[in-house]
Amino acid sequence: MLERETEHILIFESGKKAFGLELDRVDSIVEKKSVTPVPNAPPAAEGVIFYRDRMLPVFNLLKMLYGNSDGCGNLLLVVRGLSEDFGISSEQIYGIMSVEQLKLRRIPSEERENPFIQGNGEFNGTDFFLLDFKI
Repeated sequence: MLERETEHILIFESGKKAFGLELDRVDSIVEKKSVTPVPNAPPAAEGVIFYRDRMLPVFNLLKMLYGNSDGCGNLLLVVRGLSEDFGISSEQIYGIMSVEQLKLRRIPSEERENPFIQGNGEFNGTDFFLLDFKI
């Protein structure tokens, strides 16, 4: 069903849309403190924060996916990237669910309209997009 074997999905909200992320890719969830903008950064980059003795880039998820920025949120999901960790903003955490409890549908790579969305699913009657960050 998923490209990698995982047992749990973190379901969260960003910009009034629900998303899922494989729990083993989430390092932590923290309150988002002040983000320092970076000159000439990509449009989806909110900036950087000082996190655990290092600089952590922070991205606006909706700008990454859709090019708009309808809300950022006061929570920060610290994501384990393939080469570097990064943060994405969230308004609310819905919960952690086992893969067996969710109705997931994987979108084959060649059919994806957005490279960061690997599928969709349903959580307690709410549809969500399953994210895949290969960065």
